[in-house]
Amino acid sequence: MKVWRTLAMVPLATLLLAGPAAAYQDENDGSNPRVVSPEECVAEPRSGDEIASLLGLEGEGIRPPALPTITAPLGENLGSAQSVEIKEAAREILACFNAGDISRASALMTDNGVIRTYWQLTETPELRGTALERISTPSPRPAPAQIRLVTVTDVSVLPDGRAIAFVVINDPLAPQPGPETLLFYFQNQDGRWLLDEWVDFSIAAIPAEAPAS
Repeated sequence: MKVWRTLAMVPLATLLLAGPAAAYQDENDGSNPRVVSPEECVAEPRSGDEIASLLGLEGEGIRPPALPTITAPLGENLGSAQSVEIKEAAREILACFNAGDISRASALMTDNGVIRTYWQLTETPELRGTALERISTPSPRPAPAQIRLVTVTDVSVLPDGRAIAFVVINDPLAPQPGPETLLFYFQNQDGRWLLDEWVDFSIAAIPAEAPAS
């Protein structure tokens, strides 16, 4: 059995703050069927005070969370009904990212998910101030810059009860062009699957026991 260590995480939260003035190159006119509409972000918003407290936005922010490790094999396949729930949860999260709605996106996450996704917004006073503004006033991405959902696949359940799924997206604002593969971890809380963790596979991982070159 091998434990794989991620080399890097996409600066997702930085991209989530991209507003109308963001620089991007994309010729799509917003009609791409893979684009997840911001209108699909319909979760009841999470309290702004609660989010600010989790992230230390009115203080000095928070320390970077520890990177996750991945142990193969990942888990056992989930039944079709639960797989649909996971796929719908992943889609709404992406819709909230496109909507620039931190409060509604956070409502689809565990506390750990909020910290994992938005911790980079706590690194400087300027970012913390911007995050506080965006919590109260969502700023949707321009249509050509919205995240496209390619597929959600290989939904399975881990021994600890969490569910995982590979989520393939295309983000016009990402540093690298083309599809990105993310591994989303979901925790079931009160009958809802909430995003608890994520890993980016766009940058290859190496075996933990491999010697440094």
